[in-house]
Amino acid sequence: MQRKINWTQFLIFGISILQILSCDKKMKYVINAKITYINETDYNITYKKLNGETYYNEYNLKPFDTVSYRKILRGSKNSDPKKSFFIMMPDIIIYNHVLCDTLEFNEGPRNLNNYNIITIKNNDFEYLYVFTKAFAANADTCR
Repeated sequence: MQRKINWTQFLIFGISILQILSCDKKMKYVINAKITYINETDYNITYKKLNGETYYNEYNLKPFDTVSYRKILRGSKNSDPKKSFFIMMPDIIIYNHVLCDTLEFNEGPRNLNNYNIITIKNNDFEYLYVFTKAFAANADTCR
């Protein structure tokens, strides 16, 4: 008598092997970034991030106030906080709805060197920027 082969077992085994081989073996790491802006001026500060023709992420900062937000980014096992800086840096800063400062690429909060970076633990950083009176003195009347 001939034995009948059960192909279902081979099929299940083959699918299992394919799933194991197709798994992504790379470990993915995240960066937890806390971005904090401090206003040390007498001005109400509004800052915006420009996206093409529209604005998004508008923040208002009262005199001597602080605002923080969190951003989760992709990173490596031991990320460098200076290379992980993909936060929403403002393009336009408005003081008391009268004075405006359109920032160049490396000015004020658009320059990472102007931030105090605190490493809380591996891949967990705080980026701290202070709006000073000296910085506000460079603003022009809004158009």
